[in-house]
Amino acid sequence: MSPDPTCESAKRHIIDACVQSAKIKGYNDACGVLRGTLFLSEEPLSLDDLSRTTGYSKSTVCLNMNLLENLGIAQRVVIPGDKRSWYVAVSDPNSMKAVLLTNIKKEAQLILNALEQTERDLGSCGANTEKIQSKIAAMRHFYKQTDELLRLISRFTTEELIDLLSKAKI
Repeated sequence: MSPDPTCESAKRHIIDACVQSAKIKGYNDACGVLRGTLFLSEEPLSLDDLSRTTGYSKSTVCLNMNLLENLGIAQRVVIPGDKRSWYVAVSDPNSMKAVLLTNIKKEAQLILNALEQTERDLGSCGANTEKIQSKIAAMRHFYKQTDELLRLISRFTTEELIDLLSKAKI
């Protein structure tokens, strides 16, 4: 029995969105297609399944699944008695929130460290660097606030955050 064209068309929305999301982050289309495919799967998929379903070579699938796993978007699962690698999309809301927050925290900390190092190095330049140091100070303040905000957000579940913010007078 061939797949229902209406169902396949409906699934395209998720896959296309995952491809666009991957592109925004600088990843390739395969990364997005694989993420969307996992997201729509009702059961774990092997590398062979993913290769057959998407049309990508097994090496492309393997490389991109390693990336998705490292990003915390996909998870490798063990099926007893089967030595193959099986994957599922991470779908637990709190796990997904933790992954997103971790990635943002890493970026914020990277930039914050670079700003502090640049500020120190500029201090020993002897040249007139007041304008750029003022800019760096403003950016450093923003990233420190962002880091604090992320720390606070990570203390609560998504539901708790929504409840807290809904009750706040904003």
